[in-house]
Amino acid sequence: MPHSPQQQAFQLYEVQGKTITNSTYPHETDRPHRHKYYEICVFVNGAGKHEIDFATHTIQSQSIHFLSPGQVHLISREKDYHGYLMVFSKDFYALDTFHEDLLFQLPFFNNPTMVPILNLDGVDFQEIILLIQTIKKEYTARQQLGREILRSYLQVFLLKCKQYYVDYFAEKKKMLDPHFKIVQQFNALLEQQFIQNHLVQDYADQLALSPAILNKYVKKITGNTAGELLMERLILQAKRYLIYTDLSNKEIAYRLNYEDPSYFSRIFKKKTGLTPSEFRHTENEKYQL
Repeated sequence: MPHSPQQQAFQLYEVQGKTITNSTYPHETDRPHRHKYYEICVFVNGAGKHEIDFATHTIQSQSIHFLSPGQVHLISREKDYHGYLMVFSKDFYALDTFHEDLLFQLPFFNNPTMVPILNLDGVDFQEIILLIQTIKKEYTARQQLGREILRSYLQVFLLKCKQYYVDYFAEKKKMLDPHFKIVQQFNALLEQQFIQNHLVQDYADQLALSPAILNKYVKKITGNTAGELLMERLILQAKRYLIYTDLSNKEIAYRLNYEDPSYFSRIFKKKTGLTPSEFRHTENEKYQL
């Protein structure tokens, strides 16, 4: 977590305008970056753009964007920008529960197949703002039991967001499908194991399913097979390495558990239309001053 004089494992900031002047704000960068902690961006006024894992989203008023550890993102703010940022560690959220998978049960975290954005109407968004103001009051007070209270408020906040996400999701019926939970379990395994396990069979075995059945369920919910999602996740990680690190193409291939770097480069170009080197150059060119 970034340095802060307040609770290290949970931080809350209010941001107004194009430039951040708060010296304790966790980061200020004009390039895509990533973190090891969770972020929740609450936008009161939509003014700017938000890049998440190389996709650009216009910031709408009354919206919430969810960022998981490792995601590459960049917020370009305009002068009318007004919003809040909550950051917290996995340990802060899961402390005393002995269940680290709690955050994997939320559809907007750790789930590349779901859009991590929630746009709300006025009444529902006002309820979110009231929750944030309550959290802000507790965060500022820094009472003896503040951490436990903040953790409870965060739990309520996330559950309320989950409720709204189900209500607002364009394909709500899929989230109510009996196989949706299996696909969530697959996504959690995929996020944890995609580097080690490159075969659908590996995941099907853990879910006590055949690869064909797993592919069928995943395609029904997401529109893609389990194998396609696995490949997309590997390509996404490669993009993150290319933009965030100075690793060579060969080193990235080895990190992703590919023994033949040239084979990995061919796959990358087939999926993106660019070689790894071309992708890195194109992305770097976008952020040159």
